[in-house]
Amino acid sequence: ASFAGKLRCPFAKVWVEHGPQRAAEMLGFNSGTPGHARRLENALVYGTCTYKSPFAGSEVCMELHGVSWTDATASERCAKASGLVAGSLVKGGRCQTSAETAGWCSTAAGSEMIHTLLSATASTCDAAASACVTWSQGVFVAGGKCAKTHDQTQQHPSMPPSSAGYTWTAGGGGIPFCTIAPGPMGAAHQLAQSPGYAFNCNNTPARQSPWMWPLRWSAHVEAKSLGYKTDEVQYESKGRVWYMLDKNWKRLDTWYEKGVHRAIGQAPCEPENNDTSLKTARGCKRSGMRNTTMLHRGSKMVFIDWADNGTISNCRWLDLGPIGNIRPDWFMDDRGASTAVQYLGDSHVYHMGEPRLVKQWRKKDFANQYFTMSMQANVGEDGTHWPLILNVPGEGFGDDFLQHYHGHQRLEDSHSDAFLLDEQFVASGGTCPQQARSRGTDGPPTGQSEHVPSNLEVEVASWRNIVWTGSPVWTGALGGKGPESTAPAGKVEVADGVHANTCWDSTAGVMRFTMYFDLPTPVWTSIGFRGTEECLMTPRGGGNGEVIFAKPGSGGVYSMFFGPLPPTLKQFNAHSATRQFEQSLTLLSDTEGFEGSSVSYSNGQLVMGFARNYSAKPGGLHLTFAIGIDAKVSYHSKRECFMVSSISECPVFSCSACSSCQEDTTPHLQQKSMVSFSTWAALNTASVLVVLLAGAFRQSA
Repeated sequence: ASFAGKLRCPFAKVWVEHGPQRAAEMLGFNSGTPGHARRLENALVYGTCTYKSPFAGSEVCMELHGVSWTDATASERCAKASGLVAGSLVKGGRCQTSAETAGWCSTAAGSEMIHTLLSATASTCDAAASACVTWSQGVFVAGGKCAKTHDQTQQHPSMPPSSAGYTWTAGGGGIPFCTIAPGPMGAAHQLAQSPGYAFNCNNTPARQSPWMWPLRWSAHVEAKSLGYKTDEVQYESKGRVWYMLDKNWKRLDTWYEKGVHRAIGQAPCEPENNDTSLKTARGCKRSGMRNTTMLHRGSKMVFIDWADNGTISNCRWLDLGPIGNIRPDWFMDDRGASTAVQYLGDSHVYHMGEPRLVKQWRKKDFANQYFTMSMQANVGEDGTHWPLILNVPGEGFGDDFLQHYHGHQRLEDSHSDAFLLDEQFVASGGTCPQQARSRGTDGPPTGQSEHVPSNLEVEVASWRNIVWTGSPVWTGALGGKGPESTAPAGKVEVADGVHANTCWDSTAGVMRFTMYFDLPTPVWTSIGFRGTEECLMTPRGGGNGEVIFAKPGSGGVYSMFFGPLPPTLKQFNAHSATRQFEQSLTLLSDTEGFEGSSVSYSNGQLVMGFARNYSAKPGGLHLTFAIGIDAKVSYHSKRECFMVSSISECPVFSCSACSSCQEDTTPHLQQKSMVSFSTWAALNTASVLVVLLAGAFRQSA
């Protein structure tokens, strides 16, 4: 089985178990067919597992191939069809093909075959193949409509021979190891549905770096929190943290607490202990010797209270959606959306009262605040650069805190049971129910309370983006760009792969915008308008935001809409809210307050152009862009805020300012207006200030 996992053939497991001749019969190979066509209709199939994709929201059918499947293993696999999403198992079943069948996505060495359809998000055979190898890290086997156009299988370019690096596996419903969470969460976290992380992850800046956190370790941890502009300790705790990051697991034991804990993502607080002394932060009075345990496996976070006799007195859990555990290289690179990193180099610090040489990095978060990670520079007999000190900002929701790790030790397979306390408790007759959410949104409650300032706010004068990981094999670009970086001529870079052009048309009284998005495949995008500089999805204190929303339809043809952006969308499974959001949208061309508009997608680039009326030239505009995972409205893969300032005048030959254009028909006027704006974009642009944000749940870090 271990040898099969290293083969690059999509049916490796079946070949190794049964030999080439029998495997060819089982898999339906027809050696007389040109192009080595595979006839999966004749394959030996245990049955099907049908489940709902947590990302696209669509139904997925997976066939379980080969004779190695048993009732027990098939049931276990389907119970976690995609991460913790359970599927429906049908023994003897087959996936129903249709006229839109594109083929199959082979994962787990050919023992799992996912039925693949042509759709709005993958309307061509190339797109279907790309989706398989990119998102599932699988091997695409053409069939149906694609049988004649794809004679060979395709596989992900990051799947090297075993000697070249870590070999991807297809655990978690085809989601590979080393997959990070979408959007700003990916700056620090694994995807919850990923089976874990690795020391040798391909295409990562910190690959094989000795400075990343160990995958399996445990240490005593002591933390003290500090309020804004004070050195007085507000809260302190002592405990022990455990990590098996190769399994996407964490455990945190706490046995001592004193003070008022003000933070996002903390354990549940009894009503009588709620602290309201600061209206701007949620606080909980936690004092004394009180034993608690937090477990985080995949998307599941469990809270356990211990009785004095050492038994579990209370157990409950939360679903964190796509937020998995911390990734061991989180502090060294700038992957994920809305984040940045600053390598600082070596420094002497006091650790547990003793001087230590450490290597340090700063990591910027979604609140424009920063973490500082101090790693042990001089290794001991175990040869490990251990995490020593972590300085964590309040992220706009509470106090900063300083955390020291000591008494480090490595963990082995024998420690796995320590992460499964809730399952053992339930198996022995206990109960551990899911806890209802106390608010209507998921993730940090940005905008729902007043921003809490931090002592660790980013200072422009002191920040430079510097990426250095110490990787012995990474060959990609390193270094970083300071705030004076220049953008390509004619465009201002808002983020990697996202550019903007703006100008003020004083004659027409409109702001003209053109946004450029580099998109390998058609996915939804949006431009949000914010009333303040705060990088919030919706206004602080409640109410809707407003957004221009571009969505691809059949064949990848885009349409642009405008409408309210409600706070109810800030959920990981907001199906009802999503439907209401889409129903509230109006075509941009029919929306009052907007003039000419245009949208096109070609050669991997989406161009959105529009003009919005203003009573006077704005002094500056606070905007947000977001990019979806696919065409269906769901959680974004990337989201960042930016500001348009120093707005320039559009040239006098801008189309809407000339009388001849004004006499044309409306469609012609819109088309010419946007063409003139594109011409202007090549001559001049506004100054765009990028405001980055990246974040993570404090408790899950």
